[in-house]
Order: sequence, then structure tokens, then C-alpha cells
Amino acid sequence: MTTQDMIKKIFAKNPELTPGQLAEKVQTEKARSGGLLGDETILRLIAARYGVEIEQNKIHNNGTLSTSRLLAGLNDVTVAGRLIAVLPIRTFEGEKSGKFATLMIVDNDGILRAVLWNKKAELVEQGELKTGQAIRLLHGYTRGDRYGKVELHLGEKSQIEVEPPEKAGQYPTIEKFATKISSITPNAGTVHLYVIVKQVLKSSTFTRSDATEGNLLRFVLADDSGEITAVAWNEKATEIEKSLKPNARLQLVNARVKEGMNGGLEVHIDSSTFIGV
Repeated sequence: MTTQDMIKKIFAKNPELTPGQLAEKVQTEKARSGGLLGDETILRLIAARYGVEIEQNKIHNNGTLSTSRLLAGLNDVTVAGRLIAVLPIRTFEGEKSGKFATLMIVDNDGILRAVLWNKKAELVEQGELKTGQAIRLLHGYTRGDRYGKVELHLGEKSQIEVEPPEKAGQYPTIEKFATKISSITPNAGTVHLYVIVKQVLKSSTFTRSDATEGNLLRFVLADDSGEITAVAWNEKATEIEKSLKPNARLQLVNARVKEGMNGGLEVHIDSSTFIGV
């Protein structure tokens, strides 16, 4: 289908949309992708958002996309990179019960969160995916998370390939994309940090609303730009308490930024955060 045919379908389904508005949306998406996505792909994205079915809404590419080219709403996406975080498998209940696991991978352009559903998550359960590996994630689809960041989802038709060990050397480590402490802002959402432990404060317990007991551990992190207090919750506090010592170097992936009781910013570490000591 030509781009003109797609434009006609978009206008037919959405008569309130003007040519100027459509052109503006195309330019906005092109700017977001750094000019790396063509008009056909961008029009497919816009068509999907306006409820227009145009064949199969997918990117046609001959290989692997970099993280910088990803936008929400794409199908049949393949990416590759170094695995920098593997989070424990989690289950959910509902009309359809299931499980999922979260990975974080890095390539030369950025960091990407990937969510493995059901049978794909079993690779984590079986210990087949480990940090440091070079992997390819094939036939996934992209969605925006609650912070507006793009993440990759892998379902039944997706594939995961572990590449030879030497491939990992082609990709950077978390240090390249870590946020400096002085650059953390209240609206940062989640951050990735490469820091040292300056001081371990204290652990404490608290009572939840359901009368069960939880625990937390506070400590101070530092890099060459400043310091910030970190709070590890529950199983994460237990996981790192014995290995947490002054001058230990930490890699934190997907830590959450929150305002502390004293008005300053804190980094919170929970079940969605990966910690490497």
C-alpha cells in the first residue's frame, strides 16, 4: 500500500483531521525518531493510533533496530544488546492468570526495558538468561510505560537468542548511560545509577495496612557529582544488607526517584529494581 493510500484511509476514518494536523504529526514523529524512520512507517504508527487498519502494522526492516529508533506502537521489532539486568519472575491473577519477567538491555544508543510474558518468562525461571550476555530479542512489539518511555514486549510468537560471548564486547556497560546524582530531578521517574556506597545508615521495620510487617534499609550513595539517600524495601533490603559496605560499588537499574520526608530527593529500590554489587 502506498503512502497516499494510507493517507486517504486515515482521512476517511477521521474526517475531523486536517491535512495540516496530519503533516504536523508526521513531522513530530520524525523528529522523535531522529529522522531514522521513513514516512511509510510513521504513517503506519499514526494510522494505528487513529484506529485505521492498514495491512499489518509493523516495521519492515532487514535486521536489528537500535533502541534510538523505537517508538510505541510498533510490531515485529527485533533488537539486540548486552543484558544488564534480569529481574525475578512475577505472577498475576485475573481473567487469565500468567507470569512475566523483566529484562534490561543496553546497546550503543541507550537502555531498553523488555517484558517477557508467560512461556518466554520461563527462560528467566530456568536460569538461561544472565547479566552480561549478548542477546537478540526478535518479533516483539513496543508499548509506552507510565513514564512515557518505550518498552519492548515479547509474547508467544517472539524469540530470544543468546549470542556468542564475544558479541557482548560490542555493547557498552551501564556506566555509559548512568545518570549523575546531581542531574536527578523530581520528575525523573526511574533512573540508572553507577555509584559507590558512602554510608550505611540503619534498617528498620514497619507495619503495613494489612498488619503484616515490612522492612527497609537506608544508605547514602555518591558519585563524582554529589550524594543521595537510597531506600531499599522489603526483599531488596534483605538481599543487599549483608553485602552493603562503605565504598562498595553499585549498579542500580530502574531505581525510582521520590521526594523524602525532609523535602530532598531519594532513590527507592524495590522489586522492580536490579542491583549489582
